[in-house]
Amino acid sequence: MAKVTFPLMSQIARNKLGDVVYFRRGDWGINVARMRVIPENPQTAKQQAVRHNLKTLTRIWLGRQDAGGSTLYKYNASSETWTEITIASDETFGDTEKAQWDNYVHVTKKGYKVTGKYSFVGVNMQRLYNNQNPLKTPTTEFNLAS
Repeated sequence: MAKVTFPLMSQIARNKLGDVVYFRRGDWGINVARMRVIPENPQTAKQQAVRHNLKTLTRIWLGRQDAGGSTLYKYNASSETWTEITIASDETFGDTEKAQWDNYVHVTKKGYKVTGKYSFVGVNMQRLYNNQNPLKTPTTEFNLAS
C-alpha cells in the first residue's frame, strides 16, 4: 500500500500502488513513479555455466581448498556447446600469482581499468567464453595500461 502525503506527485509518495512504484529520488527530493518490474530468472544452461565459472574462479582467487579438482566450462560458439575442463587438485594459487594479477592492469571494452581479483576473474571468464583455457598468471594478450 502506498503512503501518500498531499496530492500525488506534488509532495511525497512511497511504496507501491497497484503496479506502480513511488519513491523519492536522490538528494534533490524529486518524486518518481515507475512501473513495477519483476525480474526474470530463467535458469538456462548458459546462465548456470556462467554462474558456476564465476563462483569457481572466485574460490580459486580466495585460495579455497575446495576449488582444486573443480570444473570450469568453456563455451564453443560455433557449436553452441559447453566443454567441461577440470582444474588439477594439486595446482596452487598463492600470493605470487595474486601479486602478478595485482600488478596487471586489464582494460575492459568500456575502458575501465581493473586489477587483482576483478582482473583475474574477468580475463578468465572472457577466455572461457572464447573457448580458451583459463590463465593462472596474466599475459600480454589483453590491453595493458601504462
